[in-house]
Amino acid sequence: ENASRRYTYDKVKEMIERKKKSGWEFIFMGANIDAAAEAKRFGIDSDHSVNYHCDSTGTVLNYEVMSDVVCSFRKGSGISKSWKKRIDDDFNERKKPR
Repeated sequence: ENASRRYTYDKVKEMIERKKKSGWEFIFMGANIDAAAEAKRFGIDSDHSVNYHCDSTGTVLNYEVMSDVVCSFRKGSGISKSWKKRIDDDFNERKKPR
C-alpha cells in the first residue's frame, strides 16, 4: 500500500525487524521498481527481493514460486538461496531494451 499516511518506511522497517527477531521471513516482490533498493528501505535483504514482469505470465510464475517457497518453509527447510531463480530468469529474458 503505497499511499499510507500512518506508516513511514522507518516504522514499517521497525515492525519488520521486530518480526524477523521472532523467526519471520520476508520476501519483497516488485514490478516497475528497483525491488532490491525498496526492500532495503524496509530492512529486507536483497536476496529476499525480486523484480518481475507485471503481466499474466509474470504473475502466474510468482504464484508458482511463492507456493514452492511457502511449502519449503512450512517443511522446516527455510527459503532456498535459489528461490527466485525462475523469476529472475523470466525477468531477464523478457527485459525490454532501453
